[in-house]
Amino acid sequence: MISVQKLPFTVLGIGISFLFIWVFTITPELLTSPDILEVTAENVGMIQFADYVGGELSEPTKMLFHWDRDIIDRTGNELLLHTTYDYTDILTDESFWIVEFDERVDKNTREYLDKDGRFAFPPNVEKKDYRVYDIGGTVMEYRYVEESMIDDVLVYKFEGEEIFDVSEAYPDFDEQIWEHYRATNYIEPVTGLDVSFNEQFTDYALVDDKKIVVLDAWDEPTSFSEKTLLKNAKNLKSLHFMYQTIIPIIIGFTTVVGFILLMLVGRVSKGKTEIAELKEIDKQKDELVSMVSHEIKNPLTPILLTCQLLLAQKDGPLTLKQKQRIEQIMTSSEHVNDLLSDFSDLKKLDRRNMKLSKQEVDPVVLLNKIITSMKDSVESHGARLELKIKKSKKISCDSKRISQVISNIIKNAVDFIPKDTGRITVSLDVDNKGQTLISIEDNGIGIPREHHDSVFEK
Repeated sequence: MISVQKLPFTVLGIGISFLFIWVFTITPELLTSPDILEVTAENVGMIQFADYVGGELSEPTKMLFHWDRDIIDRTGNELLLHTTYDYTDILTDESFWIVEFDERVDKNTREYLDKDGRFAFPPNVEKKDYRVYDIGGTVMEYRYVEESMIDDVLVYKFEGEEIFDVSEAYPDFDEQIWEHYRATNYIEPVTGLDVSFNEQFTDYALVDDKKIVVLDAWDEPTSFSEKTLLKNAKNLKSLHFMYQTIIPIIIGFTTVVGFILLMLVGRVSKGKTEIAELKEIDKQKDELVSMVSHEIKNPLTPILLTCQLLLAQKDGPLTLKQKQRIEQIMTSSEHVNDLLSDFSDLKKLDRRNMKLSKQEVDPVVLLNKIITSMKDSVESHGARLELKIKKSKKISCDSKRISQVISNIIKNAVDFIPKDTGRITVSLDVDNKGQTLISIEDNGIGIPREHHDSVFEK
């Protein structure tokens, strides 16, 4: 079973693998589907011809050119195409001539397998010359001319020209007949498909180095045929965009989003585990602190009580030295007791269950009690502790906790003020919003500015 931590990378690997398979295997196969290479197109034009070499050309006759290209066999990338060119008299439906031939080609490269050149323009056509189309048994050079637009579709214009022997088409003629063939093709560059084409051809014999024309013809696409070819090119271009751009983006986006979501899930899961572990450690820490506090606090009460009894001298008078030592024991015991109380308060703060006992208090009385209780301790360090009262009003607070906070600040200040010249000033004032302000100031070394943000951290 895959762990939560490894799952995002597994999904990422699967997504990247599928993206590579799609781009380099599935997409080329989809975009080279043999069916897109089948063509049916029609052109209309005019034709004139002579019955013999030297005879007059006939009146122009309206002609229909029909082009069919069908797949009759396929084996892997190899196709066997059957192509028919049929030139027909529109009025009589009589064929002037029909040309049929079979070709073995590669569907991916659109190249002939038995000869040089291509039977059609390739996908992603470049602005360069191509050897394309079998015309009368030869491949013609097509020259790139320019970009143009047909019904908002960008196309590349190519022109080709070739002269070849067509004597077989004139069995009743004794002379050798040549054809001068010219064609203009408009190619949609992404798909390599024809969207429009026109052609001109002139058949002639050479007699005493003079051209004697026996046939002159031209044709151009019908509106219906051109729209059909345009529609096919647009549809295939849309498929190219979807297969080559949209779907890879979707696969990539889905993979990245899945990876991020699973990483977040993993972190949340890991975070929950870590939180549970930290809570357990915190619980053990609290139990240890409670146990230690209890074990230490138990003997403190009788120690303090004994010290108080001895100082009361009910069991007899004490020497000055004995009295000082008992006071030291009592002071140290009270310090330990204060530390244990601080531990207890800290635990309550961590658990957010510190309860405050608020009541109306006179801050002047409260501060005087604090100053009085700490004055001897501060002065024993050679420092002065003073109270300045500017304005005062009664406040609602927990006097015990306020006393604890102020006392702790004063105790901390004592450790950082200069001996003999140290000074700690507690001030009381009321601001213009009616809030009571208690400030504590000393002439010690202070806290560096970069540490101000961490003053209240544990």
